[in-house]
Amino acid sequence: MKSLRSDVLRNLELKSDERQITVLGRHGRANHYTGGQLLAEAEQCLRQWDACLGAGPHVLVAALPPGETFLFSLIASLIGEGTLVPVAPPRPSDPPGRLRHIAQTCRATAVLCMAARRTAVEEQLRDGDGLPVCAVLAVDDPVPMPLGGAGRIADRTIPIIQHTSGSTRLPKAVPITAAQIRANCAMIQTLWGMNRQTVMVNWLPHYHDMGLMGGILYPLLSGAYSVQMSPFEMIRSPLSWLQAIATYRATFSGGPSFSFQECLTRIAEEDCAGLDLSSWQRAFCGGEPVPAGLLSRFRQRFARSGLAPDSVFACYGMAEYTLFSAGEPESRSPDTDVSDIPQGWTAVEPCLLSEHTRRNIRITHPKTGAAIPDGETGEIWLRGASASTSYLGAPEETDETFENEADGTRWMRTGDLGGVSGNRLYVTGRRKDVVIVNGRKVAASEIEWLAARADSGLNPMAAAAFMPEPAASGHASLYIELRPGTPRLKDPRQIIARIRRSVAGSYSVVLDDIRILPRGALPRTSSGKIRRQTVAATFKEFGACLSEPEDLR
Repeated sequence: MKSLRSDVLRNLELKSDERQITVLGRHGRANHYTGGQLLAEAEQCLRQWDACLGAGPHVLVAALPPGETFLFSLIASLIGEGTLVPVAPPRPSDPPGRLRHIAQTCRATAVLCMAARRTAVEEQLRDGDGLPVCAVLAVDDPVPMPLGGAGRIADRTIPIIQHTSGSTRLPKAVPITAAQIRANCAMIQTLWGMNRQTVMVNWLPHYHDMGLMGGILYPLLSGAYSVQMSPFEMIRSPLSWLQAIATYRATFSGGPSFSFQECLTRIAEEDCAGLDLSSWQRAFCGGEPVPAGLLSRFRQRFARSGLAPDSVFACYGMAEYTLFSAGEPESRSPDTDVSDIPQGWTAVEPCLLSEHTRRNIRITHPKTGAAIPDGETGEIWLRGASASTSYLGAPEETDETFENEADGTRWMRTGDLGGVSGNRLYVTGRRKDVVIVNGRKVAASEIEWLAARADSGLNPMAAAAFMPEPAASGHASLYIELRPGTPRLKDPRQIIARIRRSVAGSYSVVLDDIRILPRGALPRTSSGKIRRQTVAATFKEFGACLSEPEDLR
């Protein structure tokens, strides 16, 4: 299978003297790189790797911060026909053995890091005998030393290994082929209109599929211009994201639900003076179920800044499908009449389906594999040229996820619940994140969103509803955080009583334990998703560490 090398080289050469990527820093700093400069930096990376690791191509785990160093390494790996494994730099909160597990599973030649993180990386790579499982190369070392003993050669057909967000203890490795990348990029080009005229502003982490594929690689493969900013800068100031869109006249930019909510919550009216968002044609929101009404509020709020209402839309995808599987803009008003939507689906924003995306989606009974008709909830299955075929080092999970036959076709199980109504897909939650009531399954997200309506200070995107005792049908617990910037609640007991009544009335679920928590109290994946399974598995120890409701007064 042909590699991406020729595609990348062609686009770098076409923009040899034009800006291809801009990297934003703090306090207005911006570094601009032409295609020719990016190629030169990538070739320098290859020379360093060859000198330190021997002849490639290599499998390299990139535990690098956002910015130029990662971008140069990515391009170098692509033109060198190696395999790059982007991961977050090590953090104290990482599960023990996380980086060692990743390096061993991917059979990495080395881990790339910054010199300041080398000790932390080496510590995470140690095995039971105290020895690192692979070499560590500090890419900013002024005099890098030959490491020797590498010798593992990359599979040239697999340029990228992505990882799932890790809602369980350790993430799963997903090898992505050049053919899958091309197919998925072609969908974005066809359905969203990404091309050489596109200007992308990307703040999403490079170690997740939406940031890596959608924010960096697809613009590069489309000959587009991209502006890269740090995720930490967007989280520090959501306004900085919108200002970058306005300054660089971006046509594409997006993120998960929380980023759109942060703009609504933390950007004051006076901060929007002079903000021009009229260039923003593709404001995509995905990565998790999108709460109903969020995008409508976003459209209304920023319409006065020139944002076109039909530019904002929900989308759906996952690392196992390379990136994108459904959702696109539509020319008419995207707000949908909810009168015909099945009960339980009104809490989420739907993804528009085209003929192309609809034929690659199957709503399936999770246990029997039987097809479920439109208007009913089941597990979402996917097929097509973008679908991966395995997890590395996990044969049982590979069989369960990727080896599913139906209608003479192999399908990929997503683990997500949802359904189709008309030309829209509704993603309602995760198959394992459910509360069972007399044999009926209620998505945890539905309970969380309903609970959040009890007070505007509650954050439905930072909550965990779960069953402490799986055999206790209809009984659950709910932990929910306050929204950013929300002062402590005046009467949390009254709010808790409202939550308990509304959830019991709507779903017949008795919430035996409700905790209202400060922001950041719940465990999250590296992409910011709440680890419901972790909370459920450790709720006794976890709950004992949390504040009681009266402590939030």
